Amino acid sequence: MKSSNGSGRRAQDLEDRILRRSARAIERNRKRDAAVRVLDAKGKPVADAPIEVEQLSHDFLFGCNIYMFDQFKTRHENELYKGRFKGLFNYATVGFYWRWYEPEQGKPNYPYTDKVVYWCRRNGIRLKGHPLLWDHEAGRPTWAGGQPPEDVQRKRVTEITKRFAGKIEFWEVVNEASHCRAVQIDQPYRWARDADPKAYLIINDFEVMANGFPPFLQMLKEAMHNGVPFDGIGIQAHEPRTMRFPLDQVQSVLDQYAALGRDLHITEFTPTSGGEPITGSHLEGNWDEAAQADYAVKFYTVCFAHPAVVAVTWWDLCDRGSWLKGGGMLREDLSPKPVYEALRNLIHSHWTTKVKGRTDASGHNDASARPPLCPRRRLPHSYFRGSITRLRHWLSTLRRPGRPDTTQDSLPAVGQTLPDGLGYPQGSIERFHDVSYMDPPFPSST
Repeated sequence: MKSSNGSGRRAQDLEDRILRRSARAIERNRKRDAAVRVLDAKGKPVADAPIEVEQLSHDFLFGCNIYMFDQFKTRHENELYKGRFKGLFNYATVGFYWRWYEPEQGKPNYPYTDKVVYWCRRNGIRLKGHPLLWDHEAGRPTWAGGQPPEDVQRKRVTEITKRFAGKIEFWEVVNEASHCRAVQIDQPYRWARDADPKAYLIINDFEVMANGFPPFLQMLKEAMHNGVPFDGIGIQAHEPRTMRFPLDQVQSVLDQYAALGRDLHITEFTPTSGGEPITGSHLEGNWDEAAQADYAVKFYTVCFAHPAVVAVTWWDLCDRGSWLKGGGMLREDLSPKPVYEALRNLIHSHWTTKVKGRTDASGHNDASARPPLCPRRRLPHSYFRGSITRLRHWLSTLRRPGRPDTTQDSLPAVGQTLPDGLGYPQGSIERFHDVSYMDPPFPSST
């Protein structure tokens, strides 16, 4: 890829500035301070205690559809696909395309979905169902001779969302409704909310990154005015299919939709490596594996930096089965492309906290009544493990200024003390997933 003229160089300078600003925004929007206090068995502060903090997972949803789950010919390939999936993602989109999901009326393919859901939940991967209704060939069962009547639509939406309540958290109930208008969002989203009041409902559509797609924005405004229940806005990012969306345009679209006050989800993102010419960009060249990886890292960085964005979903993990030529992160033989390795490094290394330090040697601070602190670190909004090595003392208090302890994934509030002498804290701490405090391997000297 190259930028050969003056306007191209200016556009490249702008892209570089946006990436620098995005890096700063990630520090501001995706991290919070945490202070660690170490007390001995008598409740006294311990100076110079070694502290290690390791982030275990992300609140942010890094996802992909999981449509090739157990669809390969050999067990080895199926296991390799699963390993690659869980090695990168914490979020999976499960397919409910009516045409294939229920080829015979009254016989939906629940056994396959149950298997996918079980595997994802066992591996800590959160789930989204997509789509329950769609005015498209894939959304029309063959036995209906077209789009089924409203009572049949309602039965499907209600039955599926109830059946998977508590297992599939997120739903795109109607797909692409501002383009495919024969199925409207008003009633289906109310049916879904009634069937599972805790479900997180997303309205999504395509062509949005290209030009903002005003009909979609207007549809969302009308839905809000009419009280249609939905929680997130889904923005597809693969139309036009060869467009390398300028990063300033990406930011502008995100800002425009964030003004509606709902979470933003990038629901389908597919830069390819199939050799097609790059369009809509200051860069010249073709979409190859290098261009795919380069743009993916930049696009993810801009989205992760934006405070309204809560999820980015890649569309099709593997080239075998991909809807676009070269659209996967894996080649047809399931070997990882540069984009897979680049995003894994970005998400699980660069954006994942692993820090070590020691408590302050200055001793107790009488003015603040606080014991020694390890050096203040910036920690992501996520679960983490604290291990205290060479000491039997417990990590007793975690503090997260600026973020109230109101959500399930919050860390313990100021002053919350963990019980001493237990390998895994009990009581109120149980609700914080994947938080553990490891007992050091040697006996106390006291």
